[in-house]
Amino acid sequence: MTLYNCRHAGDQYRITKFDNHMNVESSYLCTDDECDCPAGVRPTCRHRQMLPSFIQREHIGDEWFFDFDRGGWVQMGMEWATPEPEMPPLPEGVVMIDISAGPEAIYNAIADAVGEPRTGPDERPKAVYIRRRI
Repeated sequence: MTLYNCRHAGDQYRITKFDNHMNVESSYLCTDDECDCPAGVRPTCRHRQMLPSFIQREHIGDEWFFDFDRGGWVQMGMEWATPEPEMPPLPEGVVMIDISAGPEAIYNAIADAVGEPRTGPDERPKAVYIRRRI
């Protein structure tokens, strides 16, 4: 699972990619028309495809993350983990995930939300060593 967030960077936006352990993998400046990522020279790139979603949902500079591959949103603030009675209910399509549960729990919570099968440690694809002949 790869998550992205978006922040203001002057007159541009900075879209940052995080891995399963919430470590930064990459970060690029972009606008609707250009991006400084390696695919930025193409007519469009992943970051320019995501930017309108961040703007439309008003998730610039907050703790919401976008799962590009699944098309879903993840809210990472712990204040959502224990809702108080006066808090409004979560909007339709929003799933509460406790990030302290680990990457597999986060993956399975998103899989449940979008109707995909869950995965356990034994169900993940294994690395295969292929011997080269010289």
